[in-house]
Amino acid sequence: MMKRIYILMSLLLGVLSYISASNLRISAVKIETEAATTFIQFTLAWENAWHNAKNHDAAWVFVKFKPQDPNYNARHCLLNLQGHQVREKMPATLLDPTISMSTDKIGIFVYPSKPYRGNVQWTLRLALDRNSIGLSERTPGEWKVSAMEMVYVPAGGYYLGDPDTTARQAAAFFSKTNPEANSLYEVKAEDQVIPIGEALGQLNYRPSESIYQGDRQGPIPAEFPKGVQAFYIQKYEITQGAYVTFLNDLGTQASFFRANFAGKGYAQSRGSISTEGDQYVAKSTQRPLNFVSWDDGCAFADWAGLRPMTELEFEKACRGPVIPLAHVFPWGTDNKKELARFVDLDDELKLKPGLSEAQLSDDKRAIFGASYWWVMDLAGSLWERVVSAGHPNGRAYRGSHGDGRLSGYGYATNADWPKGDDERGGGYGYRGGGYYEHGKPEGDFNPHSPVSWRNYAAWAGGPRSIAYGFRCVRTAP
Repeated sequence: MMKRIYILMSLLLGVLSYISASNLRISAVKIETEAATTFIQFTLAWENAWHNAKNHDAAWVFVKFKPQDPNYNARHCLLNLQGHQVREKMPATLLDPTISMSTDKIGIFVYPSKPYRGNVQWTLRLALDRNSIGLSERTPGEWKVSAMEMVYVPAGGYYLGDPDTTARQAAAFFSKTNPEANSLYEVKAEDQVIPIGEALGQLNYRPSESIYQGDRQGPIPAEFPKGVQAFYIQKYEITQGAYVTFLNDLGTQASFFRANFAGKGYAQSRGSISTEGDQYVAKSTQRPLNFVSWDDGCAFADWAGLRPMTELEFEKACRGPVIPLAHVFPWGTDNKKELARFVDLDDELKLKPGLSEAQLSDDKRAIFGASYWWVMDLAGSLWERVVSAGHPNGRAYRGSHGDGRLSGYGYATNADWPKGDDERGGGYGYRGGGYYEHGKPEGDFNPHSPVSWRNYAAWAGGPRSIAYGFRCVRTAP
């Protein structure tokens, strides 16, 4: 009995949630032990959820234990394969959630079990694999439940490229279907080996400088994630509030490497992260995270049990299975005339007055800047960092998921992920364009670029900058 009281009193703290435009939140967390099994119970809620005939959004949920000793990183707790419970449903609808367990036990996806649009709230009870933490039961510390909103991208083929031949000047993908004609390249299978070159039927692109657009070598191997298999993608870029939660989970040594706010001009360039005592804080928790390097983003992905996105998955996430229009943006048109999402002079990413994401629908995507699957800000806001098909280190990527455990220096530990924050590493690049500064004239990459444009798809430079962000994905269970 004394043992159970100790666990309840010492490990009850450490509740957190990520704030976003959907106001995803976790509350009422408590630890219970029954018949040698430890459970963590919490209430999960977010706004503007959906489950329709095309796809759904979901919350990715995972559990950490942060030792009281500041030198230790938080330990990721695996979940049992069985024993999870729904304790309470939202009173207004009694809507059941679907709980989709990851096969590696890193976390769960939670989403509406049937067609629905609106706010959701459930009280869940998860069975924990306490042995996975690797610490004594009497180690003082805090249990933490984390969640972030993801969007489901269903399985299926899609097209790479742009039917506008002028997109070749931006290194867009294309394929030669006969000696006279160029066209789109169809990706049909996840294990498809994609040959690169000038021959008929091969994937091709025109790099003006290989360091920026790629080496035009190949093939892209069968194991490279292509997006034909279903996957989940973060609905929004990593926010500054989410990154603060990540930083506070790190030990002292690791935090020195991942703290991203010490550069000149950071606070004047939309950065809001700082320290108060021994804790990291964000003045603007919902603001997209800029000044993030490739290694920073990969560390966040590993910590969260997710992984980096490839540039092929980027195109699938933007346009879905439809045949692309010429010069098309993620919201399905070739222009920005209706776009009502912008970075305001107070540095916040906003919608024009009178608009709410509750109004998002397929016929209003061009207003909200939403992709075919309703993923937000794949063009604009911040550049999307992607694993490049134009570099051997990128083509060696196999899409392994993070296991929630970083090195002592705060680095991701996945051997197949590209590493390094400059050109000497390589294997990643940028897609989608980004917002640089107030008053800067809009151009081809500030803040939006068409989906197919690959001008910097293989450039591994620019470690941390005002317009560079990160977004994570996970292959669906």
